[in-house]
Amino acid sequence: MRNPDFIYNKIDAVCHFCNRTENPHPDFDEPIVITKLKIKTYDTEICINCWHELDILAKNSNRYFDDVVNEKEGILRILDKSILLNKLDF
Repeated sequence: MRNPDFIYNKIDAVCHFCNRTENPHPDFDEPIVITKLKIKTYDTEICINCWHELDILAKNSNRYFDDVVNEKEGILRILDKSILLNKLDF
């Protein structure tokens, strides 16, 4: 994957993976830094922190960045379904 173009100061920025909206660095009172990312059939935004974590994981495991992203997306979908089922008390 090519290096992403990061977007700064986007007022409505939110990370698809960690749901963060504010910059975690205590010295910066600004929205999170995000980049646009294509996940299978749709576009989304992820924060710079999640992007770097995924990039390191892909490099350390000798996998493609897109494969790591798709795996994380699949895990999030499973967790979302699990939470929904727990709320329905099956």
